[in-house]
Amino acid sequence: MKKNNPDLAINGGIPVSNKPIVIHKPYLDEDDFAAVNKALRSTFVSGDGPACREFEQKLSEYLGVKHVLFVNSATSALELAFRVKDFKPGSEVIVPDFTYTSTALGALYNNLKIRLVDVYPYNGSINVSKIESAINENTVAIAPVDYAGIPADMEPINDIAKKYNLFVVHDTAQSIGSTYKGMKTGTLADVSVFSFHGTKNLTTGEGGALVTDNDEIAERVKILREKGTNKYSFLTDNITRGYYEYVDIGNSYVQSDILGALGTSQLKKLGWMNAERNKIAQFYLNELKNIDGLEFLRVPDYVESNWHLFGILVPSDHKYWIMDALRAEGVMANVHYTPLHRNKFYSALATDNQMVGSMVFFSKFLRLPIYPSLNQDEREKVVKATIKVMNAIT
Repeated sequence: MKKNNPDLAINGGIPVSNKPIVIHKPYLDEDDFAAVNKALRSTFVSGDGPACREFEQKLSEYLGVKHVLFVNSATSALELAFRVKDFKPGSEVIVPDFTYTSTALGALYNNLKIRLVDVYPYNGSINVSKIESAINENTVAIAPVDYAGIPADMEPINDIAKKYNLFVVHDTAQSIGSTYKGMKTGTLADVSVFSFHGTKNLTTGEGGALVTDNDEIAERVKILREKGTNKYSFLTDNITRGYYEYVDIGNSYVQSDILGALGTSQLKKLGWMNAERNKIAQFYLNELKNIDGLEFLRVPDYVESNWHLFGILVPSDHKYWIMDALRAEGVMANVHYTPLHRNKFYSALATDNQMVGSMVFFSKFLRLPIYPSLNQDEREKVVKATIKVMNAIT
């Protein structure tokens, strides 16, 4: 072990980068600023206006789906995805243990229970072989997650859902632009849910979308997201005399037209932004291969990732030292979230021994910076710092 090497910045040595290389930056350019400016000057700044409708239409064309409904967050979209089904209270939804709380909250907000299922230790995706044993007479849905932009193995998941007549809500929050067996995420389930949070590949600052080919689901969501009113059809068809009606329970989940304009601008360059992420990922994969103690997240050969995150798996005994050492070198490496069952709110749902894959993955996982504006000098410094630090534990 060479952790006490004086050349390491954590021990007082000279850091690889004097300026911090942050873990994430949203990519925003002059086209985005102009789109927002135009929307502001139009004076239609409230929700579900012409810019929102345009974004929904363009995203629908990009994905190849019938309905895209722009809302204020992926969390809201997940809540709506379960709300439209009116499942019996206390029914169960299968959720992977390694995911953000929103995946579970969508079900919980609808008086449903969640049943946690373990994930693969090599990429955090739901372990398909564990799903059937979690199904019982109360199970109504499965909510697979595309962690890090790597699509879940949707074909066998959908086969299981069909066998047991389960609803599939695909949490694609992180995977816009990723493909599974040649098909874009967003097209692989009854409902899919994207996030446009500031950390995502395509951002509207805050925002999300519910995506479906089901006409009945889409029509109900249009009402539920607009406070239970039929305002959507009022704005579209104007069949009443200056008013719209209150037809259901609902909430205010529509997005400002300003953010709709930003979404359309971002979508125009999504292909380029994801391609830049791929270039960075391939550079890291090539430069960091064959380093003792360092592995990469496993990306199946039947998927194309959008490289929302770039993760490395390191020896669990040294993970936090490696993270601190990288930060000292100027590379703001980070963990992500903890397994659900390790959080106070979900702690009664599973033990470490029941979620072995999740615990192994969490114990080894670190993130390296990846975003389109990461320049070549910064990319090289990330590699140099990683090699420098990893050499200290071998």
